[in-house]
Amino acid sequence: MSKTAVATMQLPALSGSIRLVIVVGLIALLGSCHQPPAAYQPASSSAAASAGDSAWVGRNRQRLYVQAYRNTQVSAHPVLVVVVHGDAPFNKPGYQYAFAKQVAAKHADVVAVGLLRPGYTDPQGHRSAGIRGEAVGDNYTPEVIRAVAGGMAQLKRRYKARRVVAVGHSGGAAIVADVLAQYPAAVDAALLASCPCDVPRWRQHMQQLHGGAVWEQPVTSLSPQALVPKVSRTVPVTLVVGTADSVTPVRLSWAYWRALHQQNPTTKFVTLAGLEHEILFAPTVHQELAHLLQIR
Repeated sequence: MSKTAVATMQLPALSGSIRLVIVVGLIALLGSCHQPPAAYQPASSSAAASAGDSAWVGRNRQRLYVQAYRNTQVSAHPVLVVVVHGDAPFNKPGYQYAFAKQVAAKHADVVAVGLLRPGYTDPQGHRSAGIRGEAVGDNYTPEVIRAVAGGMAQLKRRYKARRVVAVGHSGGAAIVADVLAQYPAAVDAALLASCPCDVPRWRQHMQQLHGGAVWEQPVTSLSPQALVPKVSRTVPVTLVVGTADSVTPVRLSWAYWRALHQQNPTTKFVTLAGLEHEILFAPTVHQELAHLLQIR
């Protein structure tokens, strides 16, 4: 992240003194950025991702479908990127595979995996075990978090990965954030895009936005905001959100970032001016992920 990018970062409305402290603090972090490990290099212009490997991880009620893509330049111990999709209330999600394929093509020594969340069916008819729920923030349960964390651990062993970088979008970001808290050894860095990080507040927002008693029903989902104290104080976490996002408003990512940053100064907060909820494929998201891949 360049100094220019930090200086032009859009922050929620704050007093001038608070804004200055945040910007200066973020700029100071640049001096502590690690250099990429020797095995890591940006992919050459001729590099590409392999065809997706169709596979399964976990067993029985924790059996999850994944598609894995390898960069054509991969060492014996690559970086593993695991992409977790959002709630997708009206469709069968497959964009996690497309994003994983892009990541593998862009970065040497990377294996990128799109993971199909518990209970979901993808466009090709693959279905992960578990309960999908109603896409109202009711699928971030301890059982779901355990299944996703277990899948990440199995993938790490399968590819003999030296690091795991998790990417979550929307509800997938909430799940990744919950994994950070409940299974801190599972993830070495995380990018959270369009995160409903405070689940009760997000559900209240959606109830006000759309109405319906379904948003008022009790759920057993874990809220990342409540689990901040359990997150590692050293794991790099980047939150990205669009300023025009009406589904997961900026304030939800901001509140999570503010709480996490108090104990973990490596946490970053980035807003995308004028963009709405579907930001995963935005160039800035790829750029922020590239920074996380370069950390030792």
